[in-house]
Amino acid sequence: MKELFNEVNGNPLYSIHFSSSVDLDKMDDAGFVDEIVSKAYSDEVSLVAIDLANNKVEPILPSLYNLIFSKIQFIDMHKLYEDIFNRVPLSLLKYNWFLENISASSRQTYDGLKRLMDIVLSIPLLVVLIIIYPFIFIAIKLEDGGPIFINQERIGKGNKIVKIVKFRSMTSNDNGQYGEGGKTELRVTKVGAFLRKSRLDEFPQLWNVIHGDLSLIGPRPELPSLVKLYNTEIPYYNVRHLIKPGLSGWAQIYQETSHPHHSEAVLETKEKLSYDLYYIKNRSFLLDLKIALRTIKTLISRVGI
Repeated sequence: MKELFNEVNGNPLYSIHFSSSVDLDKMDDAGFVDEIVSKAYSDEVSLVAIDLANNKVEPILPSLYNLIFSKIQFIDMHKLYEDIFNRVPLSLLKYNWFLENISASSRQTYDGLKRLMDIVLSIPLLVVLIIIYPFIFIAIKLEDGGPIFINQERIGKGNKIVKIVKFRSMTSNDNGQYGEGGKTELRVTKVGAFLRKSRLDEFPQLWNVIHGDLSLIGPRPELPSLVKLYNTEIPYYNVRHLIKPGLSGWAQIYQETSHPHHSEAVLETKEKLSYDLYYIKNRSFLLDLKIALRTIKTLISRVGI
């Protein structure tokens, strides 16, 4: 509620303005009537955003019902939050939300179009990879003479292990063992810094897309060790593994805070999960196309995502 209140009232682009906010957990029925109902009449309120899934709402529904005769509109706070922030409010989520909004069942038309998009877009990108490969090969070999590719494990759909391939961007392959011995000896190479900034280090994963382990669009796959941690620290984290992971996703184009990158970052990962859940709930071919176009724009401008 504080996020909504501050965002809406602090941005002139929105056509609404909150006159007040109320924490239902700190208010009794009588207090609600005094604070909201009377204020709705006196301030000529036209819209009420409310968490309809909150158990405290049930006793005050009669008071809310009477307000519709005064042409007051009600909107679910979940939906308003999603529309404004492009993510779901984790603090409001309960098991019933997942039962109503999340499904792992196959959707043949969407799944078919998504797979077609993966193949159609991956083929020309693989052609680009073949063209630039000799230059990357020479650059890596000239810098330190080490291997060109690394292989690492990630968690894919259904919590299955997916082995991905990337251009090597560090002095050696740490296999995702962050926080253990030898970490201080690893560093990003000069060539690797360029590959990471341009995301060229991710291009070999197009083979994973063609094979079907990954998709172009979906929640980014995480290291097994971090998935184990986040499953204990972040409620509902395992839901993101109901669908196939992707090279780019909703969180990569909208999350403004620094993205967790192969190291423990519980708070940032919670925020990333809120974007991932938005995508899982609303995923469609048009949404995938939007993410793909935004990602291509970002790659062309050579800004990290």
